[in-house]
Amino acid sequence: MPESNPTLQTQYAKQVDTDLERNTREQERIRSEVATLQAQLEALQKDHELLVSMQAALGTPPVKKAKTVKTATVPRARRAKAGSDNDKRPRKAAEPKSGAKTNKNVPPLRELVVAVLGRHQEPRSAAEVAQELAQEHPERTLSVTVVRNALEASVAKNQSERTKQQKSVYYRAVKDGSATEQPAAVPSTGTEGA
Repeated sequence: MPESNPTLQTQYAKQVDTDLERNTREQERIRSEVATLQAQLEALQKDHELLVSMQAALGTPPVKKAKTVKTATVPRARRAKAGSDNDKRPRKAAEPKSGAKTNKNVPPLRELVVAVLGRHQEPRSAAEVAQELAQEHPERTLSVTVVRNALEASVAKNQSERTKQQKSVYYRAVKDGSATEQPAAVPSTGTEGA
């Protein structure tokens, strides 16, 4: 029996050595393929830059250029994370700033949602509110999820209240008068019981 254990251990050791060698060879093969693909990508990017400059010299519209450039930047971002991330972040930060300037004239979505709820006596679903807002403000792109988040924010600010009916959630604007009546009713009940 003691002789079978060293042979079993030897077999396992040989198998591990074989697996390690195979893994190392596979890593080297993949590295060489990545290097080849990287060289092809760089050549394509140089060709792209040349073609873009030729397109600009010919005076053709650059609409197709923007689509091609966006797809060409994706591999660069994966290859050199630090450089391309730093280049992309300022651009992305600049876009919301310009969007924020145009949104200063438009009230926040939460206020629009509360206004829609205030016009109706019955509770409204997030989809109904989103549909009404889309009709009133076609320039804004609104999804039901964004409207639901605004509705939940209005609930958190006590501007509206949420009710559930089976699996559906409905929202209703909080009336200022009803909010002041409820605290007045609670003390009078407390004094009658005392």
